[in-house]
Amino acid sequence: MEKFLEDRIYLTINNYRSSKVELRNDGDLINHFASLIYAHYKRKIPVEKIKEIRKYIKSTSSRMSSFRGEILYILSILLACDDDFDYKFIEDIYNTMDLLKGEDFNECDYLTLTAFVIAKYGKNKDKKVIISKMKEVYLLLKEKYYNITGEDDYLVCALWALNEIDVETIKEFIDTIYDNMSEINIKSKNSIQGLTNAIILNGSSGHMYRTIEFMMQLEKSGLKFADQFLPLIGLLTNREARKTLNLIEEVTEKLIEEESEYEYYMDKGFRTVISLCIIFFANNFEERKYIDELLALGVYCFIKSKNKGMFAEALA
Repeated sequence: MEKFLEDRIYLTINNYRSSKVELRNDGDLINHFASLIYAHYKRKIPVEKIKEIRKYIKSTSSRMSSFRGEILYILSILLACDDDFDYKFIEDIYNTMDLLKGEDFNECDYLTLTAFVIAKYGKNKDKKVIISKMKEVYLLLKEKYYNITGEDDYLVCALWALNEIDVETIKEFIDTIYDNMSEINIKSKNSIQGLTNAIILNGSSGHMYRTIEFMMQLEKSGLKFADQFLPLIGLLTNREARKTLNLIEEVTEKLIEEESEYEYYMDKGFRTVISLCIIFFANNFEERKYIDELLALGVYCFIKSKNKGMFAEALA
C-alpha cells in the first residue's frame, strides 16, 4: 500500500477515536462522518469550534426546531470545516429556511440541510429564483415519480436548481440509468434519483456507464454498499473498477487491523463507504462537487433507516 493512502487511513482512524471521545453524544455513525470529513481536508477535528457552533445554534433556535438533534451535529461538523466561518452565515441559513417554508416546503431535517446548501452555494445569487426553480423541479419529479419522491429529495432538487439543469435532461438521465440497472439489486428508484444527481452534476454519459460497471463489479465481489450512499458512487468511481475494488479490500483490511470497531460494530455497507471515501480523498482525482454534502445526506438517511429498523423490531 502506498504511503499517502496509509497516512490517510491513520488520520481517519485517529479522527474517529477523537470524535468518539470528544463528541460521544453524536453517536457512532456521526463520529465516523466527522472522521471522514476532516480526513478529506487532512486535518484533525476542531472539537471546540464544533461545540461553539452548536451552542450558538441552540441559543438562536427553538427547542422544537429542525435545527436540533442529529442534523445539528452534522451541520456543525460541516460549518466548522470553513476556516473563514462567520456566525452571520448561520443567520443566512435561517433566512434561506424561511424562504423555503414560504414556498410550502415542509420544515424538516432534510430542509435544514437543503437551506445550508443553498446558503453556501447560492452566495451572490437570488435565492428566491433558486428556490422557485427548485420547487419547479420538485413538483415535476413528484408528478413523474409520485410514489417515491419526498422530503429526502429536497437536497437533490436544490442542487439541480443551483446548477440550472433542465428538467427534461434530468428525466432522460433517470430513465436511462433505471433501464441499465436491471442487473443490479437496488431496492428503490429513489436511490437511482440520487445516483442520477451525482452523475449529472459531475460527469457525463460515459461516466454513467463506468459507474454502472463498478456497481456490477461490487455485486460480483460480494461487497456491500448501502443504498443511501449511491450518489457517492456516482461521484467517486470514475476510474478502473477492478483497481478500485482491490483498493477497497486493502483499505478495509487495514482499518480492521488497526481498529477493531471497523470489524465488529459496523454495518458492512457503511464500511465500504468509508473505504471508498478514504481512497478518493487520498488521491489527486479531478475536482468533484458537493462530496461533503452528499456524504452528510447519506449518513443522515442511513441513521433514519437504522432508527426505523430498530423501532420496527421493538414493535414486532
